[in-house]
Amino acid sequence: MNERQTIGWRERIDLPDWGVQGIEAKSDTGARSSAVDVKNLKIEEDDYVSFDVALSRTDRNLSKPVRMKIKRHTQVKSSNGHITERVVVETTLRIGPVEKNVDVTLVCRKRMQCRMLIGRTALGEDFLVSSNDVYLLTRKAEPPKKPRKKSSRKKSARKHRDRSEEE
Repeated sequence: MNERQTIGWRERIDLPDWGVQGIEAKSDTGARSSAVDVKNLKIEEDDYVSFDVALSRTDRNLSKPVRMKIKRHTQVKSSNGHITERVVVETTLRIGPVEKNVDVTLVCRKRMQCRMLIGRTALGEDFLVSSNDVYLLTRKAEPPKKPRKKSSRKKSARKHRDRSEEE
């Protein structure tokens, strides 16, 4: 048996089959299945599904289009007791150095803090979850940097210097 990796209850994960890197995921030992935040879900012919993986909580336009073979359909009971039918696909999940194939349900999680929920079956025997910690195997993403405005004083000084050099 391999040594289990200890992860925080929140980590940044990759879904390399889909070209998705660094999305926020919550480890939930109370949930059996895993779920990823998608939009524009369309069930196609020949047991395929197309969808857009939501990459950001604040900007729903940031997404990655994906087309996958449907593994199965399942019913999921939410924490408030509501039962929904969901599509299940299989993909590769990477948390830190650990990479494994997992089943993931496709659902809109736009009201949730994290783009993905990692349930018990995906955590399996590979991970121990520390409920007191976050980002033990991964780093919290840097907030996007705002473009710096150039000082008008510097611009006018440069213009003046350039004119002086031309003379």
